[in-house]
Amino acid sequence: MADKARKVKFKPSRLLGAAAIILVVFFGADFVKRNLYNDEHHNLVIDGEFRQPIEYPTIPEPSEAEDAVNLANDKNDTKTPTVGVDNIGQYELMLSESKIAEGKLAVCDQDHPVDSGYAGDVVNLLSVKNEYYSLYSESILLEEGAAEALNEMMADYNNDTGLSDFVVYGTDNTYTGEESCCPEYFSESQLGTTVDLALKAYGEVIEYDGLDDESWVIENCWKYGFIVRYPKGKDDATGHSYCPWHLRYVGGVHASIMHDNNLSLDEYTDFLRDFTPEEPLQYEYEAQLYTVFSVKSTGESTVVNVPISGAYSVSGNNKDGFIITTPKS
Repeated sequence: MADKARKVKFKPSRLLGAAAIILVVFFGADFVKRNLYNDEHHNLVIDGEFRQPIEYPTIPEPSEAEDAVNLANDKNDTKTPTVGVDNIGQYELMLSESKIAEGKLAVCDQDHPVDSGYAGDVVNLLSVKNEYYSLYSESILLEEGAAEALNEMMADYNNDTGLSDFVVYGTDNTYTGEESCCPEYFSESQLGTTVDLALKAYGEVIEYDGLDDESWVIENCWKYGFIVRYPKGKDDATGHSYCPWHLRYVGGVHASIMHDNNLSLDEYTDFLRDFTPEEPLQYEYEAQLYTVFSVKSTGESTVVNVPISGAYSVSGNNKDGFIITTPKS
């Protein structure tokens, strides 16, 4: 029987079953392939670029202000995003009443004494000064921004005149005793932003009268953010006679505006009362447009809108409100 061929009966149902299995395997493989392809390439578009996922904007954290002292970092002051189309991109800043006495634009006199300490971080001039001026003592403190501006001013003074004869006689604690070159102490010096100058001549330290080649400082200090706190011809406004040796650092923007308008600090803070958040003063300084306006204190806390970017500065006027300065984008 081994040499006899075995007959196998053909069954159509088997052929159909095999064909069905082949089709299932074929379409199943194709389905898997298509899904893998779509998972890997669904971001492709016709022009060959990738479609980027939608990124929803987030509110950035406020950064530090650069020019005047920023009073918003105190634990008593808070920031909350404002609501409404008019205030998009701004924070509501809550300023406590005590801040009125602080800042680079605070007017300090007998009627408005200094109520707190430094307007910013201070450094010992001995550790940061350049070679173009001298110090009367080894411990003279000055606000950091003012110290940088003083170095720049004295370097330019030397470059223009060939002299390096200025002496920083004092800042926050100027000696005013017998035979002092700076016979009067001003309470605003507690802010840490004032510089009292004297001159070195013939081996001695003498009073600076603002004359001769040294008048360069009186004429140019505004370019570096300083003002003569009690300028010539402003006795009625300041309540004090001309005092060339007493400079105060207010920052480049404000010193420049005061110079352009021939204003003392007292006149300037009054001048700014006419400028509001709705109608601010606009001023271009070093190719940047700034807005400056005043906000009157409303009591224990005052609300003012400031940019979310944090590019703003706040100073009290030490009378009745605050002055806000922002770069305009």
